Amino acid sequence: MTAPESFRPGDCVRKFTTSNRVTPYVGTVTHVIPKTYKVWVQWPMGNSQEDPETLIIVTPFVGMPVALQDGGYDSCEKQRSERMFGKALRPMTADDKMVLRVAHDFATDVVGRLLQDVGEYQGKGLNDIQAYNRIYEKYGSHCSDHILRMAVAKVYDNKEMEF
Repeated sequence: MTAPESFRPGDCVRKFTTSNRVTPYVGTVTHVIPKTYKVWVQWPMGNSQEDPETLIIVTPFVGMPVALQDGGYDSCEKQRSERMFGKALRPMTADDKMVLRVAHDFATDVVGRLLQDVGEYQGKGLNDIQAYNRIYEKYGSHCSDHILRMAVAKVYDNKEMEF
């Protein structure tokens, strides 16, 4: 039984049509997706998802047409395959979940309140520098100066705050 991890993007492959016959044409592996146990191959007539057991890696000889362009549609699986280079994703650990929870809490609690306060200061008629000074007093110990400047610039439609 052949695993999808034994293939790499760019490998030239042929497909078994029966137990002892292979296709006369050659395809190029474009993506490897171990999670679904599939390999995407660009054949001369189109891109398709194949079972790794039906494929055999070959060395292309002169005169064997090899498809060089990926004509398949983009998908979430194919993009993940490109990012992970065909490796299976590891399951999330407790530390990974904790990091996501802390980032989510910071984004919803701190940054959400920060933007609300900046919006209130704008509604009261304060200019961007006055709003920055007020939020710096309140959020300076929780957020970096860059986050504070970007929040004020976003609400006040400035490209970048100048001090």
